[in-house]
Amino acid sequence: MSRRAEAPVRVLMPRGLAALARESGIGAAMRHQEKAVRALGHQVVTNPLRGFDVVHLNTPFPDTPLLARWARLRRRPVLMWAHSTEEDFRDSFPGSNALAPLFRRWIAHLYRLGDAVVTPSGYAKQLISAPAYGIRTPIRVLSNGVDTSFFRPDPQARPRLRAALGLEAEATVVLSVGMQLVRKGILDWVELARRMPEVTFVWYGRTDPRLLTAEVERALASAPPNALFPGYVQAEQLREAYCGADAFCFLTKEETEGIVLWEALACGVPTLVRGIPLYREAMPDGVLTHQVSGDGPEFPAQAAARLRELLGGELEDLTEAGRRAAEGVDLAEVAQALQEIHTLAGVRAHAKARSLTRAA
Repeated sequence: MSRRAEAPVRVLMPRGLAALARESGIGAAMRHQEKAVRALGHQVVTNPLRGFDVVHLNTPFPDTPLLARWARLRRRPVLMWAHSTEEDFRDSFPGSNALAPLFRRWIAHLYRLGDAVVTPSGYAKQLISAPAYGIRTPIRVLSNGVDTSFFRPDPQARPRLRAALGLEAEATVVLSVGMQLVRKGILDWVELARRMPEVTFVWYGRTDPRLLTAEVERALASAPPNALFPGYVQAEQLREAYCGADAFCFLTKEETEGIVLWEALACGVPTLVRGIPLYREAMPDGVLTHQVSGDGPEFPAQAAARLRELLGGELEDLTEAGRRAAEGVDLAEVAQALQEIHTLAGVRAHAKARSLTRAA
């Protein structure tokens, strides 16, 4: 994927409570980081009691500040990934809107523990640069990236996807991926399926039922028969879905990047997204994606009209442009940018750290 670094280092990416984020976007981002680290010839260490040269911290869980302070005691640089903001915490779980200001104070405290903060987009950097976060350390932008050698177009996937879903060979399939949250657009997505009974809508991903809000529970319980929820699937099945779908419809209301969108673009599927600030700025309507803006009672009707245009071939084909853009954030490119961040943060190999872990 990339040339090996001349001075390999040991990168601590502790498991701990991070395992709780396995099925989330943060979990995917961490897996991408591991691939980028290894592509550079570095070693990933998961046990904080072993020797390490730098720590990457990604989750807003209670063990994160302990791990940051442990690294400081060892005089090792701390890179804090800012995947979360107050904005994308809202409309997530029961009580999240009321807790959002407290959550912002908590993540701001965590981010301030880093020798550098890494965030996946310029939009996210703008949000966490606000005075309320109080971050004085450098904030670097580094995409979470996508493995374009894995997520790539496959014209043969169309019949396989329909067979796997038990659909007719000519069925029109529209895909979305993510946790089942209001923020991810699940309410509008279900209403969109209701307005387009001639299309099969498939949502991959799940949320622990104990964390579903009442309105999401009602939406899932009352979803029309053309709305399917296969749950969380492995990457191979997800790739098959991207490549076999007629469109990817991502109605999220807030993102710091959205790895699933890069995966869809890498697979060459026509894409419709909600025109949130991140996508309006980073990929204006009609450049990499087609977009529909708004958030209200009229939104599902507007989205349905736009989606019919996309499925009917009335909108410009942007799939080649989307694939090229995804190649620009391939994990090989991300790895090289990560190496630059390591250099700026003063990351270096420690002989003592290597000797402590030679048998690990």
